[in-house]
Amino acid sequence: MGKGKSTHAIHGHKDDEFRSVSYPIFQTTSFGVDRTDEYQRFISDDEDFYIYTRYRNPSIRNVESKLSRLENGEDAIVFSSGMAAITSSILTFVRSGDIIAASNRLYGMTYRFLRDYISNFGVQVRFLNEHELYEVDVRVPDAKIVYFETPVNPTTDCISLKNVVASTKKINAITMVDNTFASPINQNPIDFGVDVVLHSATKYIGGHSDVMAGAVVSSKEKITNIHNSLKAFGGCINPIDAYLLDRSLKTLKVRVDNHNRNAMKLAEFFENHKRVKKVYYPGLKSFEKSEIASSQMKGCGGMICIELENLRAAKTFCDNLQVALNATSLGSAETLVSIPVLTSHIKMSETELSQAGVTEGTVRVSVGLEDVEDLIQDFERVLDLV
Repeated sequence: MGKGKSTHAIHGHKDDEFRSVSYPIFQTTSFGVDRTDEYQRFISDDEDFYIYTRYRNPSIRNVESKLSRLENGEDAIVFSSGMAAITSSILTFVRSGDIIAASNRLYGMTYRFLRDYISNFGVQVRFLNEHELYEVDVRVPDAKIVYFETPVNPTTDCISLKNVVASTKKINAITMVDNTFASPINQNPIDFGVDVVLHSATKYIGGHSDVMAGAVVSSKEKITNIHNSLKAFGGCINPIDAYLLDRSLKTLKVRVDNHNRNAMKLAEFFENHKRVKKVYYPGLKSFEKSEIASSQMKGCGGMICIELENLRAAKTFCDNLQVALNATSLGSAETLVSIPVLTSHIKMSETELSQAGVTEGTVRVSVGLEDVEDLIQDFERVLDLV
């Protein structure tokens, strides 16, 4: 019988020398050898041989082994940021002349990387809507990578993992999914046949607004290839940040379960408030993709998206909160609100924003771990000002 999520998140590598309960921080750039001939292990890429922290470090490997188990993958690799994980993973598997099929609803910086930067490497990108992703074998039959996220940032819209994978397998493309909004507790895309799962580990995995990191989980072979890119591109995490991630993982399930509960109650509150035009949350019966969400998510997450009348209303809403903070991040213990057109989705055209389902009145709410009654009271008060 397999172990549960909390057990995997708590118990990782062991300190056999001193039997410390918390795994040590190996705060070093280099590791020595007793004899020069041992460098042959480095040349042979021995995973248990440590020479330089950009390549491998025991504190970092401890976190990677935990994440691979939490996402039901064969191996994992941790980066210095979510974008380092995303860009390094994509660039590992494409060459000049290749084509990427990508969702037209993505986190803003991911979208801009694919729109503005990857063409410098001779790679083309075709942006597709949800239904086109389900027909990617017809729409972009020569795609090398199919990239999307679910739930989608910021609207929490859900895309069927099963449908995208089924279409992608027909053309032997690599599926990459950003699973940040769900976390490894609420959703495991590898179970549905996805090849590569990515996280901004800054968010739910870190969970305390004090560490920046990214993570990738996949097969052993693909992680080896991505790891080679990390060694060259240099987006490595440092041992102290890895230690902070290890600390956070120990409470990940407890935290995410509470995020789920608070978000459900808050979404129901927003849905019944006259000043809120629309609420997007996978747990609501009114959610358009509730069937997809329930088929692939174990919990509905801590992210809510609401639609207010206009940008003025959104600013008034965000500027007058006393418990929730006006800050552009998510997945932390604190409840955070942000206006996507001013933060995560800047420098996008009206057409691109429309495709992403973002308006000037859109507000993203990352529901934290406060007492939900206090959050409801805080939001009720500011909605009276809108």
